[in-house]
Amino acid sequence: MTIQTNLIENLLFFLNYMELEAVRKSIVSFIKTEVHNRGTTGAVIGVSGGIDSAVMVALAAEALGNEHVFGLILPDSDITPISDVIDATNLCIKLNIEFRKIYINEPKAGFQKILDETENRLLQGNLVARIRMCIMYYYSGLLKKLVLGTSNKTELELGYFTKYGDGGADLLPLGDLYKTNVFELARHLNIPENITNKKSSARLWPGQVTEEELGVSFPLLDGILKRINELYCAVDSKKVYDLDEKIIKDLAEDFPSIDLDSIRGVYKLSRLNRHKVTPPPVCKF
Repeated sequence: MTIQTNLIENLLFFLNYMELEAVRKSIVSFIKTEVHNRGTTGAVIGVSGGIDSAVMVALAAEALGNEHVFGLILPDSDITPISDVIDATNLCIKLNIEFRKIYINEPKAGFQKILDETENRLLQGNLVARIRMCIMYYYSGLLKKLVLGTSNKTELELGYFTKYGDGGADLLPLGDLYKTNVFELARHLNIPENITNKKSSARLWPGQVTEEELGVSFPLLDGILKRINELYCAVDSKKVYDLDEKIIKDLAEDFPSIDLDSIRGVYKLSRLNRHKVTPPPVCKF
């Protein structure tokens, strides 16, 4: 076992059966309590065919009862693989929850007709994510249910989500679990293998794969993020000159198999996107 493997294991706290059970019970209790305290009738969840939404809808069905969970499958036929649609549909049927499948190409085309054209695929993808959010909240109001987001801790710390898109939610039950631990929890919950073995993707454009885009595998990525938090806690930012470069240097030493550009990219995302997880500043008088 390499030094780096030991470091990752120490950073990530890979979970055993009892710990996964404790996580499951904690999330189930959280969902049940929050939905009850907010006086709503249940949960609306976007079911994409990916691992995060699969874990989320399974836990919500356990917490609230399948009759109180409403799934929305919102594919874009230009981007979404048909396998995702099939996996999402089969999961909803397996969990016996009510669901609707709505292709979002028509509203997307409506926006594209009135907006200035762009070749920026991130901008185009974010538009699609925000269309989905609008549909989610339409059904949230219609059914008097909360929107449960599927973002995990890795995505939140990186800002790897669309602000007011897939980041728009009333609750984030998976928000304290790194992606690596979401995979573990999915296997613990017996999520179908065709979902757990699928390469993770935000599906903002054709062929997008998260690990390829970021240049780092999830175990290493999660290790880097946790290490960044530890390094920040260990120093007084007011007394350290050029703190960002010091942390990047420390990360490069801790993760020698990762090229420096990838480390800088992960660190830059984690710093630049902090605005995504903080409320808009208010001018106070």
